[in-house]
Amino acid sequence: METFLKQVATDLYNRTNGRLARTAVVFPNKRAGLFFNEYLAQQSDTPVWSPAYISISELFRNLSTYETGDPVKLVCELYKVFRMQTKSTETLDDFYFWGELLLSDFDDADKNLVDTTQMFRNLQDLHALMDDYTFMDKEQEEAIRQFFQNFSIERRTQLKDRFISIWDALGVIYQNYQKVLKTQNIAYEGMMYREVVEKLDTRTLPYDTYVFVGFNVLNKVEHTLFKKLDEAGKALFYWDYDAYYMDKKHHEAGEFIKRNLKDFPNALPASAWEKMQTLDSPKEIRYIASPTENAQARYLPQWIRENLTENEKETAVVLCNESLLQSVLHSLPDEVEHVNITMGFPLSQTPVYSYLTALLDLQIQGYNPKNGRFFFEQVTALLKHPYAQMLTPMAKQLEKDLTENNRFYPLPSELQQDEFLTHLFTPVSSNPTLVNYLGKALQQVASIYQQNKKPDAFDQLYRESLFKTYTTINRFRTLIEEGDLNVHPETFRRLLIKVLSATNIPFHGEPAIGMQVMGLLETRNLDFRHLVMLSVNEGQLPKKGGDSSFIPYHL
Repeated sequence: METFLKQVATDLYNRTNGRLARTAVVFPNKRAGLFFNEYLAQQSDTPVWSPAYISISELFRNLSTYETGDPVKLVCELYKVFRMQTKSTETLDDFYFWGELLLSDFDDADKNLVDTTQMFRNLQDLHALMDDYTFMDKEQEEAIRQFFQNFSIERRTQLKDRFISIWDALGVIYQNYQKVLKTQNIAYEGMMYREVVEKLDTRTLPYDTYVFVGFNVLNKVEHTLFKKLDEAGKALFYWDYDAYYMDKKHHEAGEFIKRNLKDFPNALPASAWEKMQTLDSPKEIRYIASPTENAQARYLPQWIRENLTENEKETAVVLCNESLLQSVLHSLPDEVEHVNITMGFPLSQTPVYSYLTALLDLQIQGYNPKNGRFFFEQVTALLKHPYAQMLTPMAKQLEKDLTENNRFYPLPSELQQDEFLTHLFTPVSSNPTLVNYLGKALQQVASIYQQNKKPDAFDQLYRESLFKTYTTINRFRTLIEEGDLNVHPETFRRLLIKVLSATNIPFHGEPAIGMQVMGLLETRNLDFRHLVMLSVNEGQLPKKGGDSSFIPYHL
């Protein structure tokens, strides 16, 4: 099978005569680079220098003078600027989650190189806005008029007043926020990207040629970067598309590809068109109904036995719902000699996560400081956890005694029956003591794995999850000690769980061999002979959910 990456590798090798040391190949993500390197190696009988392989986000980070800011710290810094500009008495607890929304708007504005002075103009001054249409097309102009038909300046409510007051200050908040971040040499992603394209000097770039492979929808900063490199004669573009989308004049799936081909012509020769007609070639497609999501994973062994080829990497399992990963791993049959998992394992599906959640629930929701007693539900949930039972032999008996004696509101002294339980059931009341409490609890769990000299695959996974959780706790400790994160314990709990829920543990191995298990976005630029896609359901493909914003959609 003549794959897209193989065509690109052949053309690039011939174009450069194998001299690739001063070349960077840029992909939408890093996964494709591992396969591309293998195809490139097949082009020569002698050793050659490999090009650099980077993702588009890495390229922007490498070209920027700023460091990427910690997401929690970025919102905390935004809160300080917000308070200073609006004189608001709103607490960080109330601000945090809509502060994330505001930061997302700033990020979108910068990635699309928006004239922020125009965008943040005072909505209260309706006439000034409607007299200047230079930044709108006719559809947007009409939408703004429609937006204000039911917006009465005279009949303001408290909510309208607050909304307008925020809009009044947004422009100043945006400018001062960027000044604050610059003094700390950190940036959010959009700010970093914008700085790169506005200050880019193509004469000082570390590579002579940048090869962009397999992109599709480009935002404004990416398009501008491509254009500057193209005009400087330092860029090549390879587009992964099927002739089917090009031949159909009004096919909406080909809209962005057509635009890209017009602005940045394809480096592949015209003869490559003949090999880009996969959709029109015969293929076998089966649709299989499943009553539940986990039942799909149970069907996998049968499908793999029927479709796995001698070259295992020609077969891929694509998870539209990535939470199925654990079920899929347990369902892989013995026929699979090698498996390459090109997605991270969710931290939220590890014992460390459930243990940390139980600790947080115990201290924040399971203790009443007024009478100095714990609640039965949170206490027993922690005592039943495998880690607690592995760390003390008294956990199981203590849980049994509480149940038999109906001790629904036990005192700490009743629970502190050994050194481990004393630490576990010592109440903490502030965020600094809470992070120290959690850190020590994780160190105790680490002792379990230190005793195991021959860890299996799952032990290694759980060790990695423990390390990830501990480093996350330390990030929060630093923010608290520096005075940036001053929130109530309940808000701290929500923040920590939110960050941990979005964390994945990377798998390590040889990516270019074995059957591939991957998420949908990881399939970009890759070609397979046999493919099974799980959870091809409404809400998963495409993902459900809408974007929230302070800025009216049409604007």
